[in-house]
Amino acid sequence: MSNVFTVCFSGTACTRDEGEVSREGSDKRIYSPGTGYIPVRVHKEITGDLAATSPSVTVRGVGENDWAVPRNTSEPLVLSGPLTVPRDLLAETQGYSGGDRWSTMSQATGREAAALALHGANLSAGSDAEAYNFIGHSRGAVECVMAAWFLYAYGRKDVPVRIFAIDPVPGPGDWYGIITQLPPNVAEYVGITAWDHLDSGFNGLVPRPNARMAGSSATMNLGKTWSTLADDYQLADPLETIELNPAQPTGYQLFASRGRHGTVAGNTTSDGRYDPANVSESAARVPELIHRMARARLAAWGTEFLVTSEAGSGALPQESDLDHALFDKMGGGTPRDSYLLGRPYVRRVSSISGLDPSSYYYLEDVVGNPPHQQPYPVTTARAGSGWVHWNFL
Repeated sequence: MSNVFTVCFSGTACTRDEGEVSREGSDKRIYSPGTGYIPVRVHKEITGDLAATSPSVTVRGVGENDWAVPRNTSEPLVLSGPLTVPRDLLAETQGYSGGDRWSTMSQATGREAAALALHGANLSAGSDAEAYNFIGHSRGAVECVMAAWFLYAYGRKDVPVRIFAIDPVPGPGDWYGIITQLPPNVAEYVGITAWDHLDSGFNGLVPRPNARMAGSSATMNLGKTWSTLADDYQLADPLETIELNPAQPTGYQLFASRGRHGTVAGNTTSDGRYDPANVSESAARVPELIHRMARARLAAWGTEFLVTSEAGSGALPQESDLDHALFDKMGGGTPRDSYLLGRPYVRRVSSISGLDPSSYYYLEDVVGNPPHQQPYPVTTARAGSGWVHWNFL
């Protein structure tokens, strides 16, 4: 595949040089030297220049400015074109363009995500590429899905989008339909979900396969506003249990990985947090594997890399979680059972909402049985599986 444009979306509170330049609140030493912060390092490996905007570009995270230096400003976003953007979307997004965007309130609410997704979509449309590859982490992974919808609704519907989503997390609240459903232009989707992250508000997103992926004849009727574009196109929930053995979606893969929300994107500390004194070689095996996966998928989708991976051959899947006691400790210990209600030591995921308990699932209930040779701790309450099969890293 030739003429591919790649967009690398950073997660909440992450700069466009995250993991490459230290700043207050983010020491680059917490990241694996071989992987850095994966979305940003991937861009650097494609272009050789953090500031480059072709053939790939980075997008800053929600509630953060573009660069470690300067710390108090960001560049204007590309919002009004080349996509034919409706007034309601412009009104929602223009206030987030340029100036000092650092804000703990923005980081908490995530409202800025629509503006960053539209920015990435417009940059893609302006590239005149034959295909778009998106990679993102956290809310950046969610923005990949939103950007695909903006391209489909307001641009050319025939340009394929391929997404590598690393632990997508929209935040609490009612999630838009353009978050929970993949649009028809998404040709491939790979989603990674961290097993050991339990912080409140970090329910993982597992978007619904589109009609082509699911072999469905469902047709697309776009909603009248940007936030309701997909409300009438919510297809089969991949997390639901179906008694029969349905055909699996094509071009759609889900992976579970040991580690916390930051671990799967490059953080190598033993607790998944931010002190470089706690860097662990065992924890580093997880992002090294996911970095290898990301590069391999993007390369297969047409992205060309200037340099080989500094992570080298990295860890094989069966080696990424050899120190299972370390990952158990990240997630509250083993076994994960608790006398408290609600299985507090089990990750939650949803394809509907991050707030309503009736709309989310326990991760251990939807992935099926972990392979016996891989130590994924579960509780005695674990039961069933969703109709989409999961893979274990």
